[in-house]
Amino acid sequence: MPASALSTAVLLALGASVSWALANVAVARGTRLVGAVRGLLWAEVAGGALAALVVGVGKVDVPTEAFTTTTALWLAGAGAAALLSYLCMFYALEHGRLPIAVPIMSGWAVISTAISVLLLHEPVRPAQLGGAALVIVGVLLVSRHAGQAAGAAARAEGAGGRAPLWLWASFGAALGFGVLIPAVARLAPATGRVGSVVAVFGADIVLGLPLALWFRVDLRPPPRAAWLPVALAGLFETAGFVCVALAGARAPLAVVSPLASLASALTVLYAWVVLRDRPHPVALAGAALAAAGVLVLAS
Repeated sequence: MPASALSTAVLLALGASVSWALANVAVARGTRLVGAVRGLLWAEVAGGALAALVVGVGKVDVPTEAFTTTTALWLAGAGAAALLSYLCMFYALEHGRLPIAVPIMSGWAVISTAISVLLLHEPVRPAQLGGAALVIVGVLLVSRHAGQAAGAAARAEGAGGRAPLWLWASFGAALGFGVLIPAVARLAPATGRVGSVVAVFGADIVLGLPLALWFRVDLRPPPRAAWLPVALAGLFETAGFVCVALAGARAPLAVVSPLASLASALTVLYAWVVLRDRPHPVALAGAALAAAGVLVLAS
């Protein structure tokens, strides 16, 4: 792998982390104004429209392969994974604590890396696997502290130590995103890197809209006061996926995924600086390990 391609992939993956960290903050604000399902629908509409505009006006990222039956199956799987991950994510960020839910969701990198190496058979150098392992261990340390904090919060709220539903939703989001990222990478040759985001968001809406109508969920456009965080959630989420898709064209997902999962460390930093929610030393140690892994991957 050329050094320039790896460096570009690292920068793009880090860009995805920043974008997704900003998206997490916007989702947390937007869903508390309009609810998880309603916020998800209009965030995807906003993000998908931006991606479609880039594809249509910029005429970039032309597909290199034909759209086949296999591609359609991958798209259906990606849509189902997106529906699971986003419903869980929006619910967790609506009802849970931001610095706890996000690190748990970032465990998607473990699943994505395993799929990349074991199922997609992407070539990875031992040093890159070592750097990826450092990032993953760091993220898991942050997540472990998050799980302990959630349990303590549940006991304090009189829940008898039972895990709240939003905590389980955080794990559901990790599972969904872990499958979604490799699926998007498989779609990209037939849809374009940016076009894959449009396709996945479209499949997500096609699968989820009938369910929302069946359960009579309010899907009206957000009120004026909620449009900004909802739209920003969609725009930043889209930007993160585009960065990952472009990075995946230059480096294996086993390298890209751990770097793109650093949104958890950035969220801990945000909670520390803005929310005055001081992280546990375990979380700080995890963030330090993740940063060391970034240096290894970038070398």
